[in-house]
Amino acid sequence: MKWNLHDADEQVKCLLRTYPKLNLVDRTDKRIIMSGTIDVYRTSRNYTVQKEYSLEINVPLGNDNLPIVRETGNAISEDYPHRYKDGGLCIETDTAIRLHFIDGFNLVEWMNEFVEPYFFSYEYFSRFGEFPFGERPHYIVGILDTYQEIFHATDSKEAFRLLVYAAEDIYRGHAPCPCGSGRRLRNCHGKYLLPFMTDKRKKAIAFSDLQYLRKELKSFE
Repeated sequence: MKWNLHDADEQVKCLLRTYPKLNLVDRTDKRIIMSGTIDVYRTSRNYTVQKEYSLEINVPLGNDNLPIVRETGNAISEDYPHRYKDGGLCIETDTAIRLHFIDGFNLVEWMNEFVEPYFFSYEYFSRFGEFPFGERPHYIVGILDTYQEIFHATDSKEAFRLLVYAAEDIYRGHAPCPCGSGRRLRNCHGKYLLPFMTDKRKKAIAFSDLQYLRKELKSFE
């Protein structure tokens, strides 16, 4: 997702057309910052949210970092578990977002698929005390939870074993499944691992996440 200035400018223009209450406030060769408000109108599970939110969006350039979004209007409670102290929003794990945009990042789609649903989820949680789309943990637990969902693993330990295989091994359908079931890979988790074994981009994401997890887990030893 390393944008050049031209591609970034085109996506920013499209985003500003889609959300006309946002404004470009800073543009350098390292970042683009927008701020303003967006109108969220979402309905799910017989509940509707129609509300305006104030945001600051920081789009990094020249690296592989994902955009950062901050809520600046104090509409999100400080004790909400998915809001950082600086107002930053924990909208999903980087893993889930990178895999979603494996064919190319799109700012408008990111807003539509991740940022707007975040606000709906917050309002729903505030009203009913539960998350409408489930809740993703933070930190390394969140990464493992993401892979547990992707690989259809039974728990985080199984997800980690499957991630190691996806990141470091080659696909052999006749081999025992790394989950430890005793079944052949093709008859067990093979169909969930195969996309990571055949797509270098996905394998690179898995490898990067594995390296990060190992580093963090080692710090607890």
